[in-house]
Amino acid sequence: MRMVLSIVLAMVLLASAVLMAVIPASAAGISGEYKKLFEGDSKITRGELANAILPYMLGGGALQVEELRDAAHVYAYWNGEPRSIVDSAKRTVTIYRPVKRIVVYNSDAGEAVQVLGAEDKVVGIVDTVQKNTFYFPEMSTKTFVGKWDNVEFEKVVELKPDLVISYVKSGVVGYYGGVKVAEEKLSPFGIPVAGLDLYDPDYIPTELSKLSILLESEGRASEYIEWLDGYKELVEGLVSEKAKPKVFITTTGAIGKTSGIPTDGPGTAVDKLCNMTGAENIGAKAPKVGTKYEVNNEWVLNESPDIIIMKVSGVYGWDSETEPQSLVTRLLEGKGWDNLNATKNNSVYAVPWSAIYGMEQPFAMTLFAKIFHPEIEIKNPTDVYNGEFLEEFMGISYPEGNVFVYPPLVG
Repeated sequence: MRMVLSIVLAMVLLASAVLMAVIPASAAGISGEYKKLFEGDSKITRGELANAILPYMLGGGALQVEELRDAAHVYAYWNGEPRSIVDSAKRTVTIYRPVKRIVVYNSDAGEAVQVLGAEDKVVGIVDTVQKNTFYFPEMSTKTFVGKWDNVEFEKVVELKPDLVISYVKSGVVGYYGGVKVAEEKLSPFGIPVAGLDLYDPDYIPTELSKLSILLESEGRASEYIEWLDGYKELVEGLVSEKAKPKVFITTTGAIGKTSGIPTDGPGTAVDKLCNMTGAENIGAKAPKVGTKYEVNNEWVLNESPDIIIMKVSGVYGWDSETEPQSLVTRLLEGKGWDNLNATKNNSVYAVPWSAIYGMEQPFAMTLFAKIFHPEIEIKNPTDVYNGEFLEEFMGISYPEGNVFVYPPLVG
């Protein structure tokens, strides 16, 4: 009998590898019969798997072939146990079968999935992924489930995903992309939701590691984290003894305004990035207005920044200097900032928003460090971005000759 079971299990495990490529997922959630396999000691045992397989082979049984395949995978590769993480919302997220269908609620999650080599599993996307055909040539064509701040959960349910990845929360009123709302809407359908803020430099290594457990891509996560940590250590070593210039970070939302000028306050991802790369973010002292940090012209004049960086959304570089040069000119118009050190020293920069958040962190670190300290010897940020991040981790190429920062870096 033991030999028969061994042969049966070997046949099923071999068949599961073939079936995985030809049988699509058919349902979200987990059937009661499948869940029974984990009862008792919370793991699928050899005997339980055999008892489920044999009736099916004899023409009956309570489980479908896809469920048997998943059970065999869990037994063979997960030691029979479900996989669990504690997400950024301090929720335990448990999966009982391999993830084959993913819905991403934001582009940061999309980047993380692509870095982990699981982009082919994505079946549902939001507007920020759909519009970004450069980063997501394949993922951007998947089924649209709404805007990042107003996800249409009915469409998500129709896709029957094995996993949804969302932000933890948002200041947007009525936000439908946060984990709390997502859980309320999707848990009745047995759809697991992981709340991961995959944009903060402090948490990316931990969060990517957690996601890799759910996606069975721990090796890929380790490669990325080693790359990230290497640049973090390098940059911090280069700037640790340097005097810190005062930097003001804003967005194109500041163009044409003399008040209500947006900036990045204390504890934000940009504030952390400035500290990491040897600069003082004066936005850390800005007043908070509602859920945002805003200042006026006089405040900026009083703080007298040495460097100004304007984040530009919706772009991943420019094909010439014409557009970013125009944006910088428009930013300064009518503000009376002519005597700021930043203006006099031609240190008012336009950079793509994408350079600052998410999986691009080594690029962001080298870029900011070089802006703040032009004299340091470090690899060209363009090469870090294109030759390393995009080609090695995202599997795409940056258009040759594109401008990623204006004015050009010195040195």
